[in-house]
This record gives sequence, structure tokens and C-alpha cells, in this order.
Amino acid sequence: MKTEVVSQEKNIIVIKAEFEAEQVNKAIDSTIKDLSKKANIKGFRKGHVPRKTIELYFGMKGICAEALEKMVPEAIDKMIEEYELSLIAEPKLEPGELIENEPFTLQVTFEVTPEVTLPDLETIEAEKTLYKATEEMRDENIARLLESRSELVPTYEERELTKDDYVSVKYDSFTVDPDGTETPVENGQKTELHLGQENMRPEVIEALIGKKPGDKATVEFSVENDQENTELAGKKMKYEIEVLGILKKVTPELTDETVVEMTQSKHKTVDEFKEEVMSQLKAAAEQHSLDSLKDSAVERLCDLSEVELPETLVTRQKEAMKADQARKIKKDSGMDMDEFFEKSGMDKESYENELDMAARVVVKRALVLEAVADANSIEWTPAELEAEISRMAISSRVDPKKLHDYIFSDRERLFELAEKIRNRKAVDFLITKVKVKEKEENDTADTAAAE
Repeated sequence: MKTEVVSQEKNIIVIKAEFEAEQVNKAIDSTIKDLSKKANIKGFRKGHVPRKTIELYFGMKGICAEALEKMVPEAIDKMIEEYELSLIAEPKLEPGELIENEPFTLQVTFEVTPEVTLPDLETIEAEKTLYKATEEMRDENIARLLESRSELVPTYEERELTKDDYVSVKYDSFTVDPDGTETPVENGQKTELHLGQENMRPEVIEALIGKKPGDKATVEFSVENDQENTELAGKKMKYEIEVLGILKKVTPELTDETVVEMTQSKHKTVDEFKEEVMSQLKAAAEQHSLDSLKDSAVERLCDLSEVELPETLVTRQKEAMKADQARKIKKDSGMDMDEFFEKSGMDKESYENELDMAARVVVKRALVLEAVADANSIEWTPAELEAEISRMAISSRVDPKKLHDYIFSDRERLFELAEKIRNRKAVDFLITKVKVKEKEENDTADTAAAE
């Protein structure tokens, strides 16, 4: 097989492959032998069917079509290897007619990764924001931990309820038909409410404020159509509520005993616990600082790199982002995209423009990092892939072997994970080459305020 580049424009390459008549005949002969082994023709044993019988049974056009199905993939693989092509889309085929004793021509259009012009990495200036862990942050974290262990306890107070109170109530609920017919939904249910909670229904707050333990209140309202409980959506609800008592929230103090309980005896004193929290905050701050350097370095790298983005990749990225957003909206609100646009008032054209810009940023970043990896012989290893799958399994709390089999069952999924590792290594390599300018965390805020 002889090949030649017919044309090359931007990232589109057209290559022609030519097969001599001898190669065509060899492919047809091989196909006939395979058909002879597979064909179940009465009067002949498999593998011993004469050529003429195979030709009569399948027809020469069918045999040539079968031969073509074998020749084309092999030819494409050889072209990709010979010209070292990195494809971003399925190749487009223009095969000639395959005829016995005649040469055959195949023309293939490849869409490949575009050429990226990178700057000298050592000339890039990137910023690293220095985040710090403070005692104030430590104390806030500890306060949140203690808050999460708070308990509501009865007060036995007989005063009127205020908007800041916690209250224990018992209620019965009903759906109310347009004709006034009430259908019970729940009976004798007990719960605890915080009247100052943001997502509390205003009708409930209004009905309870001013009531005392032992008092009763009736609340009616219509359930919105976008509620999670679709069975009640759009219906009128009625609640008969009895105030059982006023509660108070008791938050434990930070003592050695509390520390032992919270850490399951890992730490035994308040000082030990504070030191551990501060250590974790410092580690998080250092990682945050490192991430800021990586983000800055990649952003500057992309700004200084030149590449013409293939619309194929941009469109593919947009569709992936759109599908991801649609799934999230469906999960959070139960609405599809069209319904979401209608109810949110979001302009479709503006959304598409923003999506297009975001997709182009993602595509350019991927192409540039791939170019850095190519230029510096950065590759992923099987051990790194296995480690990544193990981390994912631990994070998702799934069986590592099942996740491994799932990822390896799909070539595209496996390729995406491998590229993720390679890109991450390219970023790690990048930050060892750039010029780093450090700045304090509050420098950004000060600059913004000045501006």
C-alpha cells in the first residue's frame, strides 16, 4: 500500500492510499478462504467449499464488500501510524470500487489535533497567593464542630413564641379539594422547628409566633408545582398544629472530655485538638496556595499560546457541558432545560454565548496542556492509572475492582482518565518552570478595593 498526503488545511489532512491489483486479489482470496470456513453450504464441509461455489453463493460484489471491510480499517491504522496522527473525530472515508485484478484507491479525511505554538515556559510569570491559617479560623472551625453536636432540650417555659425560638409541635395534615373536602395525609406527627430558619414557610411562622405551649393553630397554603413531593404539588394543604413546648439549643463546651468524645480518643486534651485543627488548616492553606499557582500558570500559558480551536471539539465540549447542566437542573428542580429557561427568565441566546466561551476556554486549556506534555515527553503510567482508580473508589465508597472493570470496559472512558492524569502531570511540570511571584492573600482584596 502506498500513501500520499493529498491536501492539508489547518487541522484537516486528506490522505490517499493506493493498493496494487496483486494486493486486491490477495485480500479477496483471504476473504474467500474465511467465507469457506464459515459458510454452511449443503453438500460441503466447512473449509472445503470450492472457490466457484463461494462466488456463486455470495456473489463477487458481496465478497468484495467483505474484503473491503477488512482492508479499510487496516489501511487507516497504517496511515495513522505512518503520519503520527492524533485524531479528534472519526475519519471520513471515500473508497473507490474494489474490483478483482484491478488497483484500488482509498481517500481518507482526518481531523487531527491542531498545532499549538507554546511560549518559552521559563518566561511565564505566574502568581502564587499565600493563604494563611489563623487562630480565628481555627476557633471558627471548632465552633462549627461544637455547633454540629448541639442538642435541643425542653425549657418548660410558658411564654409566647418569638421568631428566634425552637419549638416542639404535633400536627395533623390534610389536602383540601376545591369543594372543601379534606383528605387526611398525616396524623399525630411530632417534629421540632426553628422559627428563624430561612426555608420555613412564612404561613407557619406567622401562625405560631405569639402562641404559647398548649395553644393550637391552623395553617393553609398551596404547594408549589416545583416541590420535591410531586404528589402534593399544586394542591391546597391544611395543617392543624399544637405547640407542645419551647426548646433551647445547647451547644457543648470545648473541654478535654468533649475532645475525647469528638475524636474517639484520638486526642485527649483541648490543646492537642486545637493543634490538630490548626495543622489541618495549614495543610489546606498550603494546598490552596499551590492551586492558585497552578491556576495562574495555566491561565498565563493559555494566554501566551497560539492555537486555532477546531469547532468539532468546541461543539463536543458545549454538548457535554449542556448535558451536565441539564442533569443537574433536573435533579435539583425536576425541570427540563426549556422549562427552566421559561421559569427562570434566562435568555437562551446569552446562555449559548456564555456556554460557547466557557467551552472554548476548556478546549484551549486541554490542547495547550497536551502540547506541553508532548513537548516534554510527559506520559501517564499504568501504576498511576491504578492509583487514580483506587482514589476514586475510596472517595466514592465503591468496590475498587468493580470501578476498575467499569472504566476498562469503555475505551473512551479509560482514555479520558488517562488524559486527566497526563494533564495533571503537565501542570505539575509547568509550575517547576515558570517564574513565581508571591503575594499575600489580602493583596487581591486591597487591589480590588483600590480599583
